[in-house]
Amino acid sequence: MRSRCQEVREIALRKRTLLTSWLAQPIPWMLIPWSANQAVDSSATASPTNSTATHEYIGIAVPSAITLTAINIYPIKSCRAVSLQHAILTGIGLAEDRRWQVLGTEERRGVTQRKHRSLALVQPTLLDEGGMRISAPGMPEIEFERPSGPVITVDSHFRIPVSARDAGDEAAEWLTEFIGVPLRLVRMDGDAGWRLPPELDVFGQGAAFTDAAPVLLANQGSLDWLVARSSQDFGMDRFRPNLVVTGEEPWAEDKWDCFAVGEAALRAIVPWPRCTIPQVDQQTAERHKEPARVLRKHRWCTSAPSIPGDFREIVEGNGLFGVACTIGPVGSTIAVGDQVRVVSSRAPVLEMT
Repeated sequence: MRSRCQEVREIALRKRTLLTSWLAQPIPWMLIPWSANQAVDSSATASPTNSTATHEYIGIAVPSAITLTAINIYPIKSCRAVSLQHAILTGIGLAEDRRWQVLGTEERRGVTQRKHRSLALVQPTLLDEGGMRISAPGMPEIEFERPSGPVITVDSHFRIPVSARDAGDEAAEWLTEFIGVPLRLVRMDGDAGWRLPPELDVFGQGAAFTDAAPVLLANQGSLDWLVARSSQDFGMDRFRPNLVVTGEEPWAEDKWDCFAVGEAALRAIVPWPRCTIPQVDQQTAERHKEPARVLRKHRWCTSAPSIPGDFREIVEGNGLFGVACTIGPVGSTIAVGDQVRVVSSRAPVLEMT
């Protein structure tokens, strides 16, 4: 006996055949089924019992006015972005996003612009075979290969142990001279990443050296809305998103649930609570009052009862901008210009009036 899922797929396939005869562009399928569990291993069987991010859906894409207009990765956590025209997905987010991390010499946890704003001026450039070039104002460029030394243990933002390899003394001395304190640089060993502890794991998917989310998406319309009400101008780079979309109303992303971009399926998990880094000008490393003030006035979250587990406490008492998402499947690609197709929606955590 055929399952209901099989019947729905057959109906959808018939509809697709009809639609492709008159739609001007190809109709990519939503992945059926797809879950955050499968992002780690595309051959794995999804298990709804061990992931809060599991979702299944079926749909036929139609032309959308929402477009992916920027893809950014941050090869070294808290350093400058590298803009891409296309990106490949891994089990922990976009390939090469935040695989490297700067460490203080006295603790295993990464240091960021929260403490050292000048990291915003360090420009990484990816080289062949996993190597890296770094540059900064007043400093010579240096290049180094992908680390191959002994595996060491460092900490993620939530102090979860992560295997890594040290990039060597030349990179450490360069960073120490530029930032002014003893530092070292490490690269994550492999692409396994790390997972939040069960009481916080709203993603059900691993991450690189991000604070927690596999991917962060932002809406240009929401940024424009904020800037229009701000006492100072600022750009999207202050919020350091991976994906930027245009063509959507301000804050519409707050209501997204499942959506597709190119070959990728994403799920919006939580609106992202902002720390002090968006106050740092990413071109000069100077600190400003905005966007903290405008976020406090218009995007402050006092209660988030729909956020599960202990992660609710991280969201509450913060200004929200951008959406933290799961993404998959492994090996699929996204590109600037891809249409964004929202498949399902839900009530927002923060109501905008």
